[in-house]
Amino acid sequence: MNLVAVRKLLFLCCFALLWSACNKSTTIGSELQPQNLGVIFTDTVSIETSTIFLDSIATTNREIILAGEYTDPVLGHIKAASFFNVQPFNKTFTFGANPQFVSAVFSLPINFVYGDSSQVQTLSVHRLTERINPGRVYYNYDMLNYEATPVGSYTFSGTQASVFGKIEIPLSDTFRDEIVNLVNLNANDELTQAELDAFVKGFALVSQGGNAIWGFRVTDEIPAAIEIKFIGDSGSEQIYRIVIRNAVSAEDVSNERYNSQRFNHVSANRTSTPLQTLTTAYQTLPSSATNEQTFIQESLGIRTKVTFPYLKELVKDRTIAINKADLVVYPVENSHNQLYKLPRRLDMLRLDENGKLIKYFLRFAETRLGQGVIIQDTLDARIQAEGNNPFGFDKPFAATFNSISNSYNMEITTYLQYVLNGLNPRYKGVNKFANSGFILSSDLSNTAVYRMIVSSPKRANRKMQLRIFYTIVK
Repeated sequence: MNLVAVRKLLFLCCFALLWSACNKSTTIGSELQPQNLGVIFTDTVSIETSTIFLDSIATTNREIILAGEYTDPVLGHIKAASFFNVQPFNKTFTFGANPQFVSAVFSLPINFVYGDSSQVQTLSVHRLTERINPGRVYYNYDMLNYEATPVGSYTFSGTQASVFGKIEIPLSDTFRDEIVNLVNLNANDELTQAELDAFVKGFALVSQGGNAIWGFRVTDEIPAAIEIKFIGDSGSEQIYRIVIRNAVSAEDVSNERYNSQRFNHVSANRTSTPLQTLTTAYQTLPSSATNEQTFIQESLGIRTKVTFPYLKELVKDRTIAINKADLVVYPVENSHNQLYKLPRRLDMLRLDENGKLIKYFLRFAETRLGQGVIIQDTLDARIQAEGNNPFGFDKPFAATFNSISNSYNMEITTYLQYVLNGLNPRYKGVNKFANSGFILSSDLSNTAVYRMIVSSPKRANRKMQLRIFYTIVK
């Protein structure tokens, strides 16, 4: 390209930008004169939002286990508990003839706390009286029976909660001695998974009182575990561990569909809250019925649905090329603080032509705890990041909170183009999506108790907006 052509191109680009700046908003459907052809900007596309309830949230084998309870000032009383199996961490081991015990605890590495952790609460560990079924998926409403008397409990508040980023629940001497006897009986070979399963069916981690929910990570290098510290016969301090079981231990069958080993129970009492009428799957409540706001709370199936009902007016009988499209999402002012934090990120979940979540089956190889394993799961399809396959699954777009603009900014250029393709009767290609809208959800994949109150497009301040730069293709 010669210098003259480059200058002409730069002039045209500058002209288009100046034109769009001077013509900030164009009403969809207005007639354009030929001399005005160029990049057009609009932020007047109609948006409809509603709170949608998805009653079955799979919590099987997530990386974080939950325990606690708190009363949300908007969404009611929320309670969480976790149920899990365990596996040997140390292989061949002996406590010796005369161990001098230093401590015996259930150690739980803290990932997050949500709510007012300064109030007194109790976490306790109980033996299960029924086994987790490895062949099924467990959901947020599932629970298992457990013994009334705990093997360990811990009452704490505020800064008493953590020791080096952990909560340590002291175990009873009786339970500690049972573990020591079990390990010493198998000291000449090793404690196998089958022998441990015969000893205990699993555990429940539950909470009483307080006003906070805790999240504990179970896939760290040294994950959540029973830890017994003692002085051995040699005079040195040693640690014996039994860890929360992954779905990937050496004894697991790697091609099982689910191989469930742990799950979270999360429940809410929404009586006298704005969402008390949401009771069935895919039921929606328009933002007009909730003071022009909607809600997101991932682990309870509360999410926000976004639709663009009049996009067809943008297409009519012409072809539109989307240069850039951004959805700007604001939390309602003064709806979050240090106790009730916003989600770190928001995801956009795709919907099919019937308004249902699109699912896909995930399978990949990974190494955990020194074992080569196959991970399998069924996940929700998300809108992909720009520049990647829009029909793909491995490059989802996630919007982080911008503390300067107090918003989540979501680029949906390709998604919107594909929706417009489907609305255009002249379009004959396959690159199109149904105009069913999408669902806003938070991160932390089904373990999030973080909640967000979303400002609707009709609020007076900080309202949701769709900003589009587009060109009419002749």
